[in-house]
Amino acid sequence: MAARESILIVDDDEGTVMALSLIFRRQGYETESVRRGREALERVRRRFFHAVLLDIKLPDMEGMELLVSLKKRHADMVVIMITADASVETAVEALNQGASAYITKPLNVDLVLATVAQALEKQRLVIENRRLYQAAQRELVERKRAEEESRRYSEKLQELIEDIIKAIALTTEMRDPYTSGHQHRVTQLADAVVREMGLSKEVAAGIRVAGSLHDIGKMYVPGEILSKPGKLTEIEFDMIKTHPKAGYNILKTIEFPWPVAQIVLQHHERIDGSGYPAGISARDLLLEARILGVADVVEAMASHRPYRPALGLARALEEISQKKGSHYDPEVVDICLKLFAEKGFRFH
Repeated sequence: MAARESILIVDDDEGTVMALSLIFRRQGYETESVRRGREALERVRRRFFHAVLLDIKLPDMEGMELLVSLKKRHADMVVIMITADASVETAVEALNQGASAYITKPLNVDLVLATVAQALEKQRLVIENRRLYQAAQRELVERKRAEEESRRYSEKLQELIEDIIKAIALTTEMRDPYTSGHQHRVTQLADAVVREMGLSKEVAAGIRVAGSLHDIGKMYVPGEILSKPGKLTEIEFDMIKTHPKAGYNILKTIEFPWPVAQIVLQHHERIDGSGYPAGISARDLLLEARILGVADVVEAMASHRPYRPALGLARALEEISQKKGSHYDPEVVDICLKLFAEKGFRFH
């Protein structure tokens, strides 16, 4: 470990605190511990902790309430929930509120260490990717100020930003070889729909970025679930369904000139309110999210997945055609069907 990463243990059980403190110190981590939620908030006000291990039941406040407060103060802080009473609903709620993982008591030492190490590695990736993007943005501003009239130079800088975005997208796809190229192919189809609809260059640019990053939230889904062969359990599927919110939490901290984080958050929503994570309907659903949602469904159904073979393009187009006007935007569906039937569109 290059630097001593800090861990705050929040639990009113003295035995658990002593055991976890000893385990992590032996692994080279710096640890502090508190017994109450308000003490935890005070510690976090004074300094940044790389990770917080948080008991869901505390004497003075609910662990879920403390989780929300911690993530508001430090969005990048890893928070791992610990509980003796596990339930699917509580686990999903914790993940939706920004928890990196959910561990049940009695604690397995190897599992705790592996979970913390994996979460901290994801944290480093997210922070480094953001640093790269923000560095590119600063470079863009500085060079545009120096050569305001140079279109060619501006185009080169835009290519640099797009390369960085592709690098961020690869972070997700490297964890799931079965869906490698998925984000790129979804972006191809969404971009073709945008051009066929005659939408502006600004909308087209925003949807290309959102398409390239729409599954970045899967960084927070365990790899064994993403690559599991066979049918997923209810809790496994519920964990996968947290990825739009996780992606939003990552991207909302980056100042894109387009509503990228909001598009990513909504790409699994449906116009009749049957989607996730918020169940919003047509009135609140961005056009870009409607386009990306249709493109995502078509590519996913047409491609192989660990839990099923490819259903084929014909079945994917039948799906959006049958649910046009209920799940999917009618205009977007009609244009998508036209692209394949009349315009010769194919995934590359």
